[in-house]
Parts: sequence; structure tokens; C-alpha cells
Amino acid sequence: MSIFLNGFKIELSAQTFKAYVQELPNNQELKSLREALGDEWFLHWQKGNVYGIPNVTPIKTPFGQPEDLVCNNYLQLLASRISNLLPIVFQRYEPLKRKPFIFLAQKKEKELISGITHKIKGLPEIISSFTVFPKYILEPKIFALHNDEAALGLFLRLKTSWQIQASLSTLQREGVDLQDLYVVRRHRIPGQRRLVGRIERLVKDVVHLSESFDQVHSINEEEVWLEGSKVSFSRCLKTILGEQYEDFESARTEQESQLLVGPAVDTTLNEMQAFLVSKSPLHIAPDLEGMIGSRIEVINTQEHQSVITASSIEYCFDAARTKRSPYPWVGIDKYGPFSREIFSKKTPEIIVFFPDTTQGTVEKFIWALHHGISIKKKETDEYGNVELQETSRYTGGFAKIFGLVNPKFTLQPIPWFHNTDKPPAIVYKDAIEQVLADRERMPDAAIIVLLDTQARLPDAENPYLSSKALLLMAGVPVQHIRLSKISQPPKDLQYILQNLTVALYAKMNGTPWTVDHDQTISDELVIGVGTCELSGSRFIERQRFVGITTVFRADGNYLLGNLSKECTYDEYPEVLRNSTLSILREIKTQNNWQPNDTIRLVFHAARSLKNVDIADIIAQCVAQVGDQQNIEFAFLTISHDHPFTVLDKSQRGIVKHSVRKGIYAPERGMIVQLGRYTRLLCTNSPRLMKRSTTPLPAPLLIHLHPQSTYYDLTYLSEQVLKFTSLSWKSIFPASDPVTIYYSELIAGLLARLNNVRGWSPQMLNIKLRASKWFL
Repeated sequence: MSIFLNGFKIELSAQTFKAYVQELPNNQELKSLREALGDEWFLHWQKGNVYGIPNVTPIKTPFGQPEDLVCNNYLQLLASRISNLLPIVFQRYEPLKRKPFIFLAQKKEKELISGITHKIKGLPEIISSFTVFPKYILEPKIFALHNDEAALGLFLRLKTSWQIQASLSTLQREGVDLQDLYVVRRHRIPGQRRLVGRIERLVKDVVHLSESFDQVHSINEEEVWLEGSKVSFSRCLKTILGEQYEDFESARTEQESQLLVGPAVDTTLNEMQAFLVSKSPLHIAPDLEGMIGSRIEVINTQEHQSVITASSIEYCFDAARTKRSPYPWVGIDKYGPFSREIFSKKTPEIIVFFPDTTQGTVEKFIWALHHGISIKKKETDEYGNVELQETSRYTGGFAKIFGLVNPKFTLQPIPWFHNTDKPPAIVYKDAIEQVLADRERMPDAAIIVLLDTQARLPDAENPYLSSKALLLMAGVPVQHIRLSKISQPPKDLQYILQNLTVALYAKMNGTPWTVDHDQTISDELVIGVGTCELSGSRFIERQRFVGITTVFRADGNYLLGNLSKECTYDEYPEVLRNSTLSILREIKTQNNWQPNDTIRLVFHAARSLKNVDIADIIAQCVAQVGDQQNIEFAFLTISHDHPFTVLDKSQRGIVKHSVRKGIYAPERGMIVQLGRYTRLLCTNSPRLMKRSTTPLPAPLLIHLHPQSTYYDLTYLSEQVLKFTSLSWKSIFPASDPVTIYYSELIAGLLARLNNVRGWSPQMLNIKLRASKWFL
């Protein structure tokens, strides 16, 4: 292995430096202090003190008391100071943001869209108003590849910045529907937000807004651009380019890959290192300089392993863990699902709602789902005899593969042919309401077939969401699928059916598979803690929140999901406390915890609400409920939102269809130490990357909260990896553990369902508590 991080060492010229210190218990006063001292001082607040480093000499305005500080004890202060110096190092570049320092490439040849216009002839002139520039993000961070050797590094991330500089009137004349897209200021003064609001309509050079900051109801068109988001790009370019859009998008992906794949990232890191070395030293303090050194390589020594690779994951298909497979579908096809023997809905009824204009296609699809697909391929043996070999990955059908007995598929057409002039959401809702009203017994699950145009409608008008809301409130989990998917040829449909049937079985409270886990203590649970902001608005700072909790056994068995009551930001800590206590008490009773039992509780959270210490609240709840048990408690923050990337320069990738993909991408299961309580976990791999143009994957950042009482980060990191293999939305691993991924799926659906008139989530905590209804 040849493992590198995406950063450069910062070598300090001395072990101590002089700073000026003043006590300041409340950091809210720091802003006014900075304004009073102006540019003469750099200030940093830390643990009740303000530390000052003079920007100029001699000092004209005195501040604080001089102290000699040991560099290794004040690395956070030094990192903040280096971040403050980066705009000076890159003074030719206009910063998009100062902390972290973000700037765009300036050379026109680096712009991606211009490269496309040379390849695809006959593109409209307006395309030159759409630009994609490389975006560089530099951030100094503390890292410790060995427990007691903390150091400073400067880390570089590469992204892209999308901009649309055509006037709104021009876009409207091209036929673009501007409603509900967002506008940003062309020029802003310091302290002013860039985002202005959401478009309601454009009339005579005036943009009328349906939502905005600062109660701005309208703004002159000349003051704003359309926000350069992927949503805006997609809507504009699909309208402007028509049939050329797919070719354009393929070319854009190819251009972007030349910036973001492994070898390109490596080249950019070398170029940035050379530039930063030429600008060294950084004048951190009058008596301290920082030199940009070599790229950060992760090396194991005889004394310490900084990088390890977790054991490969085995999927289990029976409670005794004797039926195993390295691949989930291979195991299900061979052994049946994990819960085959105890699944309570052996003869389920699944109702299928579909537009009446698609009946023939739907009938053919349901037959394939029920009975399987046969795909024959001619094979010649050693004697020259030609035989037809079965190559289908979905041969047995839903009943045989999942151990069911005579599952019933009830086809229920939606009267669309005579109602095309009505809103699709109303047509679906009325038809489904009538069907449910006429039934004495609810079905075990429902499949909703949608026309592709209907699936893209806004939430309030979307037939999928209106149908899902209605059925979930009736206690029926729902699986939706688009017409274009069920119309695929058998060679593609076989894979679609694999993913669909796994999710459908899980929604009916089945367990498709678990992972290998040796239980060495009385009980071990892994609990995901998430939050949903219900309004979905970008302009409301204090919204309504719902806490989301998902509970699993350590082998990945899903026990329950729970939604807290809806609350405000200020109410959230108390609501979280009450919800967590309730769940822990329920689990304690359900799992029959005895006095002096050793119980391990591992909590996963993606991020906290600002100024809400979720880990502290959880720790208090654990101590209260487990006062008679020996509780081993770990709280992990798990996120993709961080500045770190891992490159394996010994990784040559794999060749598929004569194209090499995944160069420099680490193997799945690689764990890199970043600090005593922090690890990077690689969850992707060259084999899992879909295309040669797929960007270099970002690892998960795992951080162990200091209030934890269980500290084995190797075990906890490997457990996180196992939980990425437990998503039943697909037969492939997820990039996040299901403790995080499921919470995100629930949050996304709740936010969208909240836009449906009459929706209530109450049934989700009652009849559907054990269902994976959100898959």
C-alpha cells in the first residue's frame, strides 16, 4: 500500500511562540473586540481566553498580556492563524469564502463547459452563459497518525462551481420555467447574504419572490442571477438543448472526471504543493514561521499501525449463522432470507396500483416479479456441442426466492385514460381511497406504478406522495416504480427486480440478511439518532423538528424506528431526552436486561443541531436507564462532511468493458487513523464504482465523543463498515451505515410528505414501527 492524505505537512520553525492573552468568558463579545482593534491584530477565542497575534510591527494598539506558548499545546490557535493568512498567500484570487478558504480557478482553459462547446457542434450561443469552474477548498487541520504525535496539515479539496450568467428574461424567452428556482445577488456588500429568494414569477424586469430573506418581496432582474445549482442547470439545459441534452450531459460528466478522478486529484495536489512551497514560509507570528512540507503519507511502523484493512464482510441467512455468503443476492438465492422460518406473512397480498393506460406492461412486469425471468445464452462445450445455459440473476420468482406460499398480487387500475385533464395526485388519491374503503382487510403492501412525467411533479401535486401518504396512514407500506423501469428488457429488469423484492420484503417486516457478529456480552444495540426539519424552507431559521431514532441489534437486525413529537428548535433538547428515555426503557424491558448484565450501547449521529449537545443528552439518558447494568457506552459522529480524502497510489484500478476505473481509490474497509478519537473509513472500492468517470470517493469521518465509556475505535469502525452492508434498499452496500442512511431516508420522506394535504405521521409509530416503510 502507498497511502496518502489530501494534504501537506506544515513544519514549524520553533517549539514556542509569543502571543498576547486576555480573559474573555463570553465569545459573543469577540466581534466587537475585533472591530475595535481593526486589522492590527489577529484574534482567536479558546476556552474563555482571547489570544492575539500582531499583524503589524511595531504594535500601535496594545492588547492583552504577552505569554510564551508551546506550539503543540495550541495547534488549534495556529490552524486558525494559518487560515487567516491564506487570503494573503492567494491574493490574486477573489475568495468565495474565507474559512475554509475557497477560491475558483482563473484560467479560462480550466472552465469545463467551453471544452464541451468545441466537441459538440451546433450548440446555442446561450450555452456560453453556463460555466463550471474548478473550486479549491483549503483548510488547515490538526492530525495525528500516531496517538501522541499531533501535527498541522493544510488539506485541499476539489469541487466544482456552477454559474448561470444569462439574464432571467433571456432564459424565460428560451422557454425555461423559472418558477420555484432560486436567485442570488450578482454583487453583494460585506455582511449581505448571497441567496435572495425563490422565484414566483418574472414580470417586466422585476422578479417577484414567493420566499426570501429579510422580507424582500421583489427585486430588479439586473441585481440577480439564477442560482447555479444542479437543479437550475438541469431545468434550463433540458429546455434549451432538447434532444441534445443527453449528449451534453455525458460530455460534461467526462470533462468533470478529468478534474475529480484519482490521478487528476493527485496531479492537482502536486501542483498546489509546488505553489505553496514557492510562497513559503508563512509568517504565523513575529517569532514563528511555517514551511509547507511534503504530502502527508500514512505509514505503518513496528510500534504502531496507522492504517489497517477490516476483514471482509459475510452476510448471514439464518439465526445460527451457518448459512453465509460474501454476496447478499447469492445468499438469498441459495438459502432464502434470514427471517424465512419466522416470517409471519407467508401468503402476503400485494396490491398494485397503476394507470389503466399501462395495463399490458404492468401485467408482464408482475408476472416476471412473481415467477422469475429466464435468460438463455448459447454455450459450446469441449466437444463442440451447443447448449442453452441459464444466465438470469432472477430465476425463481418472488415466492420461491423469499420462501413465500402463494403470494397474491391484486391489480388495481387507476382510471387515467378518461381523466388526463385532472391533476394526477387527485386521480390516484380518489381511486385508492375508494379501493381501501371497499376492503375489509388491508393488503400487506402496495406497489404504485407511475408515469415518468408524474414522478417529477412538485410534492404537493405528486401522485406518488399523495398515494404514499394515504396508504401509510392506513398502515400499508408502499413501493413505487416508474413505467420506464418496468419496461426494461430482461437483461436489465433482472437487476431491478433484485433491488425491488429485497425492499418489498423488508417493508413487510422481513429481514433479508444480517451480518456476522460474535455476541460476547449480554446485549449490544446500535442506535441511530437523526433529525428532520419539517418545513424544508431555506429561509426559515427556526423551523419545526422531529427526532428520528432507529434501533438495531449488533448483527443488523432492525428492531424499531421511532419519531418524536413535532417540536420547535428550543423544545428539541427536552423532546430528544424524553424520546430517548422512552426507547431505552422499552428496549430494556423487551430484551430483559438483568441487574449486573453487561450492555453495550453504540449511538451513531450524522450531525448535531447548532448549540445542542446530543451526546451529552444521550449519555444522561443511558446512565438513568442503565443504572442497574454495566453499560458500555459509545457515541460516534459519522459524516461525509469533512476536508479529508484518502489516495492509495498503489491501486491501479480494475478494467471493465476495456476501461480502467477506480485508480488510486482505496479498497473498501480501509481504516486510517486521523487522531486518537478519529478515524477515516473507506466504504467504496474500485469494484463498486460504477464508471471510469466516477470521482475519487470520500471516506467517512468517524469521531468518538469524549463522554464515551467504550473506546475501541477499531471495533467501532469495523462495526460502522458492517452497517453500510445492511441497507435493504439495494443489494449493494450504502456509502453510510444504515443508522445514518435510514434516518436520512426517513427525514427526506417526512419533509416531502409534510407538503401533502391531510398527512399525519401517527401510524408510523404504531402499525409501521417495525416496517422499513422508507426504503
